[in-house]
Amino acid sequence: MDRTYLDYAATAPLRPEAKAHMMELLDVFGNPSSIHAEGQLARNVLDASRRAVADIMGVRAERVVFTSGGTEANNIALRGFKNLSSSKTLLISSVEHDCVRNTGKALGAGELAVDETGVVKLDALQDELAKGYVGLVSVMHANNENGVIQPVEEIARLCRAAGVVFHTDAVQTVGHIPVEVDELGADMLSFAAHKFGGPKGAGVLILKSELDMQAMTTGGAQERNRRAGTENVLAIGGMATALQAAMEHMHAERALAEAMASALEAGVAGMTGVHLAGAEAVKLGHVRQLLIPAMKGDDVVIGMDMRGVAVSQGSACGSGRVKESHVLSAMGLQDMAGHAVRLSWGWDSRLADIDVAVEALGGVIGR
Repeated sequence: MDRTYLDYAATAPLRPEAKAHMMELLDVFGNPSSIHAEGQLARNVLDASRRAVADIMGVRAERVVFTSGGTEANNIALRGFKNLSSSKTLLISSVEHDCVRNTGKALGAGELAVDETGVVKLDALQDELAKGYVGLVSVMHANNENGVIQPVEEIARLCRAAGVVFHTDAVQTVGHIPVEVDELGADMLSFAAHKFGGPKGAGVLILKSELDMQAMTTGGAQERNRRAGTENVLAIGGMATALQAAMEHMHAERALAEAMASALEAGVAGMTGVHLAGAEAVKLGHVRQLLIPAMKGDDVVIGMDMRGVAVSQGSACGSGRVKESHVLSAMGLQDMAGHAVRLSWGWDSRLADIDVAVEALGGVIGR
């Protein structure tokens, strides 16, 4: 059976440019902290990758901290700031990815409400900032379940006016839409390679120069004392190459993504009992969440899989477990929290994939 992969928001296939570069790097085995020739060869790859990422993100290279992925990058941002400013409280949105949500809970973070479309209520943020207890605000650039884009530029402006540090989880946007850290106004921004066609095991945290973040783990002085441990040169090199490829092809890939979104929306419009989450909000072109009240989301996912189409119920960071969506609950759609299906596409997708998915979905739900 031919397979149709529509779960790019969970992970994307490795881009051929990244794969080719990583094959070359398999022979670069030295430790980049070593001063001998083998170590310095690895250091050169690391430095070149850092410069490439920095150039794309519009920052100086010393602001780029390499991590093992988005989860670690987000943890360093939140925990590192809390260690530096224990008297101040964190504030996160109610629709964050679990790595921010659960870390925030562990650190006693407050929660920002969203409206019925999933967008942070700016008036509520202003009210909280005015109270003077907040030290860090973390709001994702775009949601991993429904693709809703947050007004991060305005959030950053409000935080800056209040003297509060702003972090954004840009895992779902980097490599898909233009993202420049300083244009967004973020003091910290995190992303992961495998979401845009890089390898798993590599991510980035970009820090404002004056933020002296503490490493979560003790050890060596790698990454300017911000992340101890030998860097994964192979994955980092692949990530930088994948990001360069994503930028090179972004115009065409965005156009295809938007066309696929339109085709999906048109395809399900005539299906009884299928609704689009966050329909009125501005969304990423490559992520759509469908609500199907008459069926459990996991039943739809299994049915689609049996028909050769890979979709998901939501976030994939749960060791295969299925849980109801806290994002939909935060949007006031508690009754729909267990009835959602996410479709997402990317660099290797085709417009015809949507036709296949719509046909499969119709078969699963009986139209």
